[in-house]
Amino acid sequence: MRKLVLALSALALLGAACAPKEDSSVGGGATGSPSEAPETAADCVQANSDSLHTAGTLTIGTGNPAYKPWYGGKSEAGSDWKSGPFTGDPHSGEGYESAFAYALAERLGFSKDQVAWVSVTFNKSFAPGPRDFDFAMQQVSITPKREKAVDFSEGYFDVNQALIANEGSPAIGVTTLAGLKDLKLGAPVGSTSLQAIEELVQPTDGGHGYPDLDLALKDLKNGQLDGVVVDFPTAFYGYADVVVGQFPPIGGTQEQFGLSFETGNPLVECANKGIDALREDGTLDDLNNRWLTVDTSVPVFS
Repeated sequence: MRKLVLALSALALLGAACAPKEDSSVGGGATGSPSEAPETAADCVQANSDSLHTAGTLTIGTGNPAYKPWYGGKSEAGSDWKSGPFTGDPHSGEGYESAFAYALAERLGFSKDQVAWVSVTFNKSFAPGPRDFDFAMQQVSITPKREKAVDFSEGYFDVNQALIANEGSPAIGVTTLAGLKDLKLGAPVGSTSLQAIEELVQPTDGGHGYPDLDLALKDLKNGQLDGVVVDFPTAFYGYADVVVGQFPPIGGTQEQFGLSFETGNPLVECANKGIDALREDGTLDDLNNRWLTVDTSVPVFS
């Protein structure tokens, strides 16, 4: 019996010696096994740190000016962003996207002083090719056309488009898309706001595209336009007198804002992990409640 026990013990030791050892290292690239995959957003960034535009820094591109309610606060001396009645500074941490950026940065393993902001035009934020930032965040909607040029994170905000107008505009009181057809409507070029005009309204004059929102609002104020289309939350921040109505989803699909990355950037996975964590712990809902004020009774154009 003693010989049998010794023999079995020897076999057990031999098996243990020959068994493959587990790799206890964290992270790894796309070729790693599931057990090696980064567990948190910060782990993911650490494993893909060589993909950062600047080592040790999260660099975010956004528009300048940066409009409320997405950006707020007062600009500090030396900032490239100038705050005003309708604009804010992304460095402030105020406004939905600025606050979201710093909450996401924390999940990704960056402190506030490790976040850098660079100015980028709206169309460049989803243009193909190399970029001088890690991702763009300026109310960029995820669309099939844009997905051919860049990689998007998963959506972090569901949004509709809305029409705003000033007192005396013939747009006020209109409740149908057909009723908007003969009006002069404008929005920034390349935006889903202009897409809503062109595809949902199909106005007689074809609609009016502008290089930026500021120029469209100026023409609205001086009577060159009957209405301007903006993101629904933006409609409630004093850009015009009346929020006329909301548009149904373009193509019947819910519109979402996403972070825009250069194609093939592995940091997309890291951002998705961070967004998931912020959604699950209620942070995204808290940001919505704190920074955005909307009237859900505004009718949808039929």
